[in-house]
Amino acid sequence: MQRSVDLVVAGAGPGGLYAAVQALKRGLKVHVFDKKTVVGVPVKCGEYFPVRKEMEYLLPSAGDYMHVFDVPQDAVDNFCKTIRVISPKGREFEFDFEAYVLDRTRLEQDVAKKVVDLGGTIELGTPVDLFNNDGELVVGKNKAEGVRAKVVIAADGFPSKVAKSAGILTEDYLTPNNIAINYEYLMGDLGVDQSVTEMYFGMEFAPGGYGWIIPKGSGTANVGIGIRTSFSERNDGKGYLDYFLRECDLTKHKLEGGKPGPMIADVLPVDGPLKSTYSDHVMAVGDAAAMVMPTNGGGISTAMITGEIAGQIAADHVQKGVPLSEYERRWKQVMGKEMYVSTKLRRLADRFMKNDLLFHLMLRMLGTRGIKDVITCRPPRGLSPII
Repeated sequence: MQRSVDLVVAGAGPGGLYAAVQALKRGLKVHVFDKKTVVGVPVKCGEYFPVRKEMEYLLPSAGDYMHVFDVPQDAVDNFCKTIRVISPKGREFEFDFEAYVLDRTRLEQDVAKKVVDLGGTIELGTPVDLFNNDGELVVGKNKAEGVRAKVVIAADGFPSKVAKSAGILTEDYLTPNNIAINYEYLMGDLGVDQSVTEMYFGMEFAPGGYGWIIPKGSGTANVGIGIRTSFSERNDGKGYLDYFLRECDLTKHKLEGGKPGPMIADVLPVDGPLKSTYSDHVMAVGDAAAMVMPTNGGGISTAMITGEIAGQIAADHVQKGVPLSEYERRWKQVMGKEMYVSTKLRRLADRFMKNDLLFHLMLRMLGTRGIKDVITCRPPRGLSPII
């Protein structure tokens, strides 16, 4: 006989786990699936996480959810004080912006333990899909072995299989221009400044995206690039990343002597949230809902917030009959404006990105203040009328 619960969460990343905690606290019976065999392993992320005061500036309407940024210190590897943006021609723009660099594995495992302590169950090594069994929702490897649920939360990353089966993720979003492919090494033996996060732009190594050096402390850093195939001349992500490490004039001396670990790769949605993030009995959170800030690539914070909202709404739906449309209304109230502005700014930047000189001149025109505005999802001075 199939097991039955109130809520099934597909995905044990930040969005899914935070959703599960909220639903469990409100009395729901919750089961979590994840395709990974160990929670939080491997990490496919830069692990950059703004501190609470920065998120209060970035998302001023998210006050009810600011507690998610009070992460335990044992899940923090490093603390960065500034962001330095480097143009394709080497011009540097630096501004204050404080952030933690997480041990994301530790963070996710801590929250997973909380899920279990609250009475939830987690099933690992299980990629799942969504099925309809005579009008009942079933989530699992297949219909026969799945778990029945009253509500489902898709937190299975991008592109989400569950969100696609629910009709939330549609083909019109899945275009090369809307998707970044990220390639990253965790590098050791580096002499980079451990207090500065760096973002590099240039078609030679990051067409349609940017390169990053995110220091993790003790001479280590997450070093990677994001590219879009609509901008790239060749399908060779590792080649672009290795060029960034060894041949790029902007970085090769800085990264010289560093020892890269295994390369990781992942895909990221960069055209703002999906048109709809819910159906009758399914909500999508985090990357599964394309909740990534297009002008900076940040997705951990938005996953946590949308996960918390979805967990709360799941409980209200089961216990009080609240429609899942309330989930979308609430996240838009919290971060809708910022996601809209960030998406519009990324589309505007695309007009300049294929030409390094034009992009360099655009950054010079924006200046440090304007660049910070873009990265923090605000229209720079003078651009508000067209955003």
